[in-house]
Amino acid sequence: MPKPTRQTMSLEEKLRLIKNAAAKSAREQVLDRELAYLARRAQRRKQLPADRAPRGIEEYVEGRTEQNDFGEFFVARQALPFGRPYGSLRIGDIAGASLEALNIFLRPARNGTGSLSLPAPADLPEPSRLAFLDTETTGLAGGTGTVAFLIGVATVEAGRFVVRQFFLRDYPEEKAVLAALAEVLGRAEGLVTFNGKTFDVPLLETRYTLARMKLPFPRLVHLDMLHPARQMWKLRLESCALADLERQVLDIRREGDVAGSEIPRIYFDYLRSGDARSLAQVFYHNALDVLSLAALAVVLARLIQGEERLASAAHSSLDLYSLSRIFRRAGNSEKSFAAREQALASGLPASVETRALWDQATDHKRRRRHAQAVEIWTEIIRREPARAGRPPSSPALSDGRAPLAIHAYEELAIHFEHRVRDPRQALAFTEEALECLRRSPHPSSLLHRFNRRRQRLERKTGL
Repeated sequence: MPKPTRQTMSLEEKLRLIKNAAAKSAREQVLDRELAYLARRAQRRKQLPADRAPRGIEEYVEGRTEQNDFGEFFVARQALPFGRPYGSLRIGDIAGASLEALNIFLRPARNGTGSLSLPAPADLPEPSRLAFLDTETTGLAGGTGTVAFLIGVATVEAGRFVVRQFFLRDYPEEKAVLAALAEVLGRAEGLVTFNGKTFDVPLLETRYTLARMKLPFPRLVHLDMLHPARQMWKLRLESCALADLERQVLDIRREGDVAGSEIPRIYFDYLRSGDARSLAQVFYHNALDVLSLAALAVVLARLIQGEERLASAAHSSLDLYSLSRIFRRAGNSEKSFAAREQALASGLPASVETRALWDQATDHKRRRRHAQAVEIWTEIIRREPARAGRPPSSPALSDGRAPLAIHAYEELAIHFEHRVRDPRQALAFTEEALECLRRSPHPSSLLHRFNRRRQRLERKTGL
């Protein structure tokens, strides 16, 4: 009698069975987190007598528990009056500021060369329709395991600058916190962050996606202030971290703050013990981050508009040159040239001055002021005849190792060959450039180009 055969399962069915057996439903996962939360709270009560029991966030931070369709959450709310000072500004300066100048950072780089065929990006709305956002998280690496446990978001409302801080007392409250944040962002049209495009927003988008909730960010015009800050202040500041910009630009000295690197540990200690004592410093840190972010946007907008006084005389020339580069990137050659000329007149450090001179010569060439350009190229050669330096950013000059003097030699050779029609002078500059390149410790892709130019010029001069 034949033995019964087992029904053969397809590979797809086997995989489905394995997946179903290994994975719990989303509802079961939520229940597990809630049960773990309740178990931790019960354990904390057993560990200490009632008079020594750990105290929650409500004991140390002024706020309240609110509820929405996803459950309870804790929110701290501060309404700061417009007259309150904040560094060199007042809170009202944020609400009444014109941030239109910051639209320059929302445009693609143009470098003063023609118009763009791309559609114009949306502009920042006025401050009353902006949200300023910063997060405190369980780690800095990002990824699905990182959670934003404190989300600070500031808005201008009815004569006050309102800072809301949504706090995750435990993981089961995350959906409620995300829903509350989405409600605030739903009333805004623009978002301002500091490193938000790289960190805060992608992290929050991941949390919304995992929670199967609609993202509140795609419709918002987003300005990440980290990149504009670097363009404006990197030349004179060693660091453009927000805390350093506070001290150097906003004239703010924090007292009683906590280091950002300590914040994840403080939160994990709170989850283990239930004692929120140390979290008061984290709320303070987050609130100042949001305020400084907004103040920085106001100061930078004023600098671009020419309404803000530049740094002290020792640094004003560097800031002017930074402004000229910002204008140049945006394609405003007139303002770029004027700011750079003023920076050079004020005096720049030698290495920066050479770079500024190169930019100035490039602008003269573009405006067909060839005599002025030749004078500057000659000065650059005098300054650094064979010294390696940072290459210019012009796409036409692609060699990554040649000093500016080599490029100045090339511009002079081009000028005398094609404009002055003096091949002998052009050949002299070419040979000097080749001599510099031969002495250079770094091989240069320009060597082949100069050799070809020399051969052509020798034919023209009959040598």
